[in-house]
Amino acid sequence: MKKTLLYSLAAMAAFGLAGCNGDYDDWASPQAYGPEEAAAAYGVTFSNGPEATTVMPDGDGIIQLVEIKTSNSGVAGYTLKSLSVNGESIEGTVSGSYITVNATTLAKLIEKQNGSRAAIARPLEVKSTVSINLGNGDAVTAEGATTTGSFTPAATPTIDSKGYYLLGNFVNVGWNLSTPLWMEDNGDGIFTAKVTTANAGTNYFQFFEGSHYDNANWDEVNLGQMGCAENGDATSPNFLIYRGDPIYTGGVQSVGIEGQGTFNITLDMKNLTYTITRAESKYYIVGNLQGWSQTDMSCMFYAQGGNIYSYTTQWQGAWDLKIWEGKDFGNWGVAFGTAVDGATDEAGSLINSNAQSFAAPSKNEYWTLTVDMNSQSYSWKKLDNQSPTTYTAVSIIGEFNGWKTDNNSEIDMTVCPKAPHNWYARAKIDKSGGLKFRANHAWTTSWGSTKNYAVGDVYYGPAGTEDITVPAGTYDFYLNDITGQWNIVAVN
Repeated sequence: MKKTLLYSLAAMAAFGLAGCNGDYDDWASPQAYGPEEAAAAYGVTFSNGPEATTVMPDGDGIIQLVEIKTSNSGVAGYTLKSLSVNGESIEGTVSGSYITVNATTLAKLIEKQNGSRAAIARPLEVKSTVSINLGNGDAVTAEGATTTGSFTPAATPTIDSKGYYLLGNFVNVGWNLSTPLWMEDNGDGIFTAKVTTANAGTNYFQFFEGSHYDNANWDEVNLGQMGCAENGDATSPNFLIYRGDPIYTGGVQSVGIEGQGTFNITLDMKNLTYTITRAESKYYIVGNLQGWSQTDMSCMFYAQGGNIYSYTTQWQGAWDLKIWEGKDFGNWGVAFGTAVDGATDEAGSLINSNAQSFAAPSKNEYWTLTVDMNSQSYSWKKLDNQSPTTYTAVSIIGEFNGWKTDNNSEIDMTVCPKAPHNWYARAKIDKSGGLKFRANHAWTTSWGSTKNYAVGDVYYGPAGTEDITVPAGTYDFYLNDITGQWNIVAVN
């Protein structure tokens, strides 16, 4: 009898152990399903929410983007773990059976993705991941099916038939209602202006609608005020903010431009964007230094920023030069010079109609010629050191040749024969990256920059010790070994 009882107990124990051997799993165990299978396992579905297609403005500012349903009574609710629209994350929350987003947040995301605030329906691809919260206190992560929709930003202001103008820290403009700078209408909602900034620091300005212009009434003028969202923001391109803007409600702020210079400003009223780019040009010497050649562009003025340029060398005197803008090189009719032939004044005005040649104030001495193309004026400054260091060679070295110094892979420059201490080379750079100029194929004396500026096809910067960074391409290289000034010009 005892043996029979023992055998019975052993059999029951074996059966109990078999029930725990992993061959059987409870269907409701959260560990049983991965995120991809969990939704189906718990009867949870994801579909377009009632506001998946939205036209702004939205009534309550909350968009029900995704609807979540379940056929399982064991599901108590959901917690949002992640949400993306067109591949970019966005904040959201679960409210009842809906995944919701803030309408303004979504509007800003869609604007950024499309580079436009135009009231055009933009497609939405929504991916969401939630935590399915079970009634027993457990939770399981589930990836929802991709849902779709569309979002149409709020209607933009009507293009003003009277155009647009600028007020701000610009030369000959200021914040003076009597001197607005009117933008040129290029058609199709595009307006442009060229400005010269007044300050070395941040220059502030705003756009204004022409229909509200009044030369004596700021209250009326400010009804057409437009700018950016953050005061002094120098980002370009950027979105335009306007009076009564439903998305950017912090008020119209002034746009910023850093530093002195000449800039092109483009206003796109269809997309409510604006772009600011530097507008400096290229200027070349034609004269004794290059044999009055109509094709030799080896004597290029060094850009200083702010549409100011300079050139330092030993000048021969007597009808030294005229000046050509790059786009007009070879056209004598628009060359810049002086009204008086052979002028040797230390400062004066430049003209480009019936212009005559001018010269350094003294012969065979080192002078710096500075030209300000904003005011079309020039000035000469004599160097204190009339015996600058002379180098036998200047070369270019950088990432394009692995900074190697032992395989003749540096780019050797040629000194301009009649413009001492100015060097020139045309060469192809096969690899983007940093480079420097150096003297005598050694590091005893080298030239770099403190900051690169890119103006169209021209790179320039203040003399310094940091690498000069340019993309791969073919360039004309210019260097002055007295001042450390340099230009790098892309060859088309």
